[in-house]
Amino acid sequence: MTEITRNARFVSANGGKVDIIDLQSGEVLADVSVPPGIQPTGPYLDLVPYGAQLQVGPESGLAVLEPRSLTSISKSPLRHQSGANPDFQPTSASRMERELRLQIARMKSLNDGAERRQRKLDQIERIPNAPMEDPAPVVEPSPAPAPEPNPEPAPEPQPEGGNE
Repeated sequence: MTEITRNARFVSANGGKVDIIDLQSGEVLADVSVPPGIQPTGPYLDLVPYGAQLQVGPESGLAVLEPRSLTSISKSPLRHQSGANPDFQPTSASRMERELRLQIARMKSLNDGAERRQRKLDQIERIPNAPMEDPAPVVEPSPAPAPEPNPEPAPEPQPEGGNE
């Protein structure tokens, strides 16, 4: 007979009885009823005094199933409750935070696009421009001074033809 551990389960369709037996004398100290279905062995092992053990008889209608591994997880009776608040309404801060995140993402994508464009422009080979020299300023000659008028009258021209 194998020892019943805390990780084991009692399985039965109609329920059954488990005997608590004294190890020294073999005397049955108590019979404990087990309800139908799959039941953990922990609560029944808590009833066993020192120097005794649980025993499942062949006519008890129970089977003992050991788990596949040696580790066991005890499930909470509240395991099906989600803990979510059914009355929860998102606040306006939540909406504004989403809008701000969208705006930041848009700005980042625009900035990324500008950076990509700048990197592509930097890859283009450019012809260096010679520095332009400043053209010499055009200096116009100053006009020649006008001759001053002669105060003496000019002599009258004489006809050519003779002295008459």
